[in-house]
Amino acid sequence: MNPTNPAGRPSPGLVPFLAISFVGAWVTMIPLWLDGLRRTSAEQEATPLAALCMILMMLVPALTAFGLTARRRGPREAVRILGLTRATPWRHEARSVAVALLIPLGLTACGLALATLAGWYTPGRLPGPATITPLVLSALVSVPLYFGEELGWQGYLLPRLLRHGRIRGLLISGAVWGAWHVPMTALGGSYPGHPVLLGIPVAVVTAMLLGTVISAVRLSTGSVWAAVAAHLSLNEFALPLTSDVSADLVDPLLAGPLSVSTWPAGALAVLVVRLGHRRVHSRGRRETGESWDGAAGGQAAGSASGWVKRTGLSRDRA
Repeated sequence: MNPTNPAGRPSPGLVPFLAISFVGAWVTMIPLWLDGLRRTSAEQEATPLAALCMILMMLVPALTAFGLTARRRGPREAVRILGLTRATPWRHEARSVAVALLIPLGLTACGLALATLAGWYTPGRLPGPATITPLVLSALVSVPLYFGEELGWQGYLLPRLLRHGRIRGLLISGAVWGAWHVPMTALGGSYPGHPVLLGIPVAVVTAMLLGTVISAVRLSTGSVWAAVAAHLSLNEFALPLTSDVSADLVDPLLAGPLSVSTWPAGALAVLVVRLGHRRVHSRGRRETGESWDGAAGGQAAGSASGWVKRTGLSRDRA
């Protein structure tokens, strides 16, 4: 445990990061609230104003994280600490990115199978080049926006939450991610046509599950690149493909990557992460003969601990 950060005291820089990120999210959505915009149907496309506000909102976490870190450590060191530089050999990094792109698609496919059995989704056709090509082009253009979020969540927030235990830190990170989306969710962004009091808790649970998987990808590489790939795949491929291959209008609450039908697959993925974590620590204990305490407030062990140390977080007081 870091002696400069006693149990019960927030990790250095955590409170200002959360405060600025959440306030910034609400501020960027003010024009939409003043405009009276509310998404009431899945057929309703985003207006230019809504697109601009969402772009600004996505950039808030990264700008906050970079500003707080650079203030204490300098811009060049901030790039390394936040995980923007490649942390593993490029071949491993490329494989990690490729796997990260497939994970949201796999979880979505499992969810759509369940939604189809429940009568919530009607598969139509397989996507062809005419469908995939525009999505790929959109994804390439949108890459900086996903760095805008993940530099904040995975580069800055996650290592501070890992001090509360790895699995707990991952789940808290996902919950924070979901709560941060409330200004957009309340406008019907994710679940158009549904009450806010239903959409917000569904969004938070979904974010806890998907966010845990994305964060686990981040921990496996020590770089935010794979986490960005997973987030990009979720928004730029899994979401639109759900509608593109459907024969009917899709209710995002019931079918798709953000729906309740993906919860079983997401929960199973979290369980796999948990079991993998326990296996790593069990092996480590046998090899070193040391005990490991995974209680809240303990320092994350194994690869997570090594990554937190490599970021220089113990010296970062931003």
